[in-house]
Amino acid sequence: MASSSSETKGKLFYGWWIVLFCSFLSVYAAGIFYYGFSTFVKPVAAELGWSMTLIAGGFSIYRLEAGIAAPVVGWLLDRIGPAKLVFAGGLVMGGGFIFLSQISTILPFYAAVIIISVGWSGFGGVAMGNPLIGKWFIKKRGAALGIYGAARGLSGLLIPAVAFLIARYGWRTALLILGPLTWLVVLPSSFAFKHSPERCGLLPDGGPAENGVQPHDRQAAKTTSEQEVDFPIQKALLTPAFWILTICLFSHQITQSAIFVHLIPYLIDVGITSESAASAVTFITLTSMAGRYGFGWLGDRLNPKWLLFVLYILQPVGILSLLRVSHILDIIPFVLVYSTAYGGTTVIKAVITGNFYGRKNYGAIYGIIQGISTMGGFLGPLIAGLVYDLKGSYYWAFTSFAFMMGLTALLVLFLKRPVLGK
Repeated sequence: MASSSSETKGKLFYGWWIVLFCSFLSVYAAGIFYYGFSTFVKPVAAELGWSMTLIAGGFSIYRLEAGIAAPVVGWLLDRIGPAKLVFAGGLVMGGGFIFLSQISTILPFYAAVIIISVGWSGFGGVAMGNPLIGKWFIKKRGAALGIYGAARGLSGLLIPAVAFLIARYGWRTALLILGPLTWLVVLPSSFAFKHSPERCGLLPDGGPAENGVQPHDRQAAKTTSEQEVDFPIQKALLTPAFWILTICLFSHQITQSAIFVHLIPYLIDVGITSESAASAVTFITLTSMAGRYGFGWLGDRLNPKWLLFVLYILQPVGILSLLRVSHILDIIPFVLVYSTAYGGTTVIKAVITGNFYGRKNYGAIYGIIQGISTMGGFLGPLIAGLVYDLKGSYYWAFTSFAFMMGLTALLVLFLKRPVLGK
């Protein structure tokens, strides 16, 4: 039964609770896996004698799996809802950590990373979080996604904790701790997730739905409904905007995945201690919070296309500043410029997708875009690792990434909002 206006007045719109739940799980998952994976690179290489290319291949395989899983996760989100996805994802990810702690050869290592990644996709990745939040908001979508994205920046606070576990107990024992901890954190949280405002008797952005809409609210609800366009999946795939956006995000994924896998090893190579390098990543993720929330807030007020253009201009500037680092303080320009732009991009891409294609098939359409573009994340760490093994330096890899992002900024200029039926 739909809630009445009096029943909902004064209560916090459940969409904001969805933002909170998604943020909490994403912070945990990103802290121990997406960003935290880098802390395992050197210890694993030292014990098993593997090259940087082989180990980076593990992260690339994760990106490949995430790319394949994203459309599936988006499709399942639209049809079965988030609660089952979150529960299954937490169960699988925890088991993957335990399996990874037992490996000693490369193929089981890759298999364990895939298992962990499958779990991550179900509850901690943006392929679930961004479209789910997008389903609950229209007018406040940018702000909601900005808060979610900003909260993800807090995941950097977990990186020193993961590094401490590795330093204190070894990487294998650290993984044995993370497995059951994941079950404890994720499984109970899954019961808090709801599919959409309509199924809770509400409208997007808050307010009662259907027969709960008061007379003075009906026109606003009708206007909101008329303004929203819901593209069928097949028609969305035929629009130029879909492919321009996908190519732009493919380029972004190449760069950011390579940097976050290789950043700590790079900083260690230029003379920065492993502890300071891990702390630098923490500051990067925290600084990205300003970009995530700030550009999300702006996304409700300015044309997201031009915001994306600015973000793609800033990224190569930040990458080039990284090449000048020789002391821990030298990383400040990179932290301020690149992490702000990186954080903003993660939010604006979701805002544009929702604005262009609507809520009904948001999960599937966003999942396809995320899935294809994530293949860039598969290539990025491999390219950087291969260049390092061949040249003994990350210089040419990072320089090439900066040039590529500059070209991507120009491509954004061709992005236009699609019109249904044309």
